[in-house]
Amino acid sequence: MALNRKEIKKVFETYTSNYDINDIKVKLKVDHTYRVASLCDKIAKSLNMNASDCDFAWMSGILHDIGRFEQLRRFSTFQDKDSVNHAALSADLLFNENLICEFTDEDEIDYSCMEKVIRYHNVLALPENQEEREHTFCDILRDADKIDILRVNCETPRTEIYDLSEEKFAYSSITDAVFEDIISGRSVDRRNSRTGIDFILGHIAFVYGLNFEESFREVKRQGYLQKLLDFKSENPDTAEKMRQISVKINKYLKDNI
Repeated sequence: MALNRKEIKKVFETYTSNYDINDIKVKLKVDHTYRVASLCDKIAKSLNMNASDCDFAWMSGILHDIGRFEQLRRFSTFQDKDSVNHAALSADLLFNENLICEFTDEDEIDYSCMEKVIRYHNVLALPENQEEREHTFCDILRDADKIDILRVNCETPRTEIYDLSEEKFAYSSITDAVFEDIISGRSVDRRNSRTGIDFILGHIAFVYGLNFEESFREVKRQGYLQKLLDFKSENPDTAEKMRQISVKINKYLKDNI
């Protein structure tokens, strides 16, 4: 059964109208949601998925950050470490408080699969022994989310995203554990992030977590990864480490396209 995307978007618009759309952080997440949904659809089509599965992938993008709005209302921040795990909150609102019923009926999509796709979209690593279909949809959403977060970090003032002054970015140093992760080809363990540049590097390292060729092509096409790598630091040690990181990341991107 094909999902009615137009009606699902209307439900999302109604839900988000309960929040201040003039707040730059609210608008940020609304715009991010639509772009992630579109990217999920694009990746699914690149995998030759049928129309029903493309709908499922698209809908996971619409729902994945639904908890962000409550997170902002309750805690006035998008920083999970200072508030709540936004993916878990999204899943809880949808499937424990039955918000999902506003979007679609259980006979239209697999609620169990969708719940896991939403809940796991921000974890460092997916659970082992996942069912293959569930794992694939998790990978699609996680790729789409990562791709658009690179864009958000370029188009939205850093001060709004991270609640830090521009000076704290310009003069910040890279935490040793963060540098070790990214220069070794690993996703950054966000628990080790301490400084402004650490947060940016955590997102740059998203490229290591991409799963599909279409995802790498999209990152290359958009160019936002390179903009982040071109970060101008007033800290000489950070500037040198950023040069090394840029070489490493660009080679990785090239090798996967």
